[in-house]
Amino acid sequence: MMPQRLWLGLAVVYACTAVVQLYLLASTGAVWAGTLTAAGFAAALLCLLAAWKSSKRERGDTREIDSHRP
Repeated sequence: MMPQRLWLGLAVVYACTAVVQLYLLASTGAVWAGTLTAAGFAAALLCLLAAWKSSKRERGDTREIDSHRP
């Protein structure tokens, strides 16, 4: 459960950072802010994917342990 929470926390941090960069893009029109916005949202998406895979792996480990019980 801990790795899943870690990945979800990172996804939130990246998404919040991307929202701030999006605000900077809208208010200043800076191209670098647009690039960082796209990178932040991509990183958040990848962290969500890692959290999903982590939870899937944990469920698989639990099933394996439960299957060995008499």
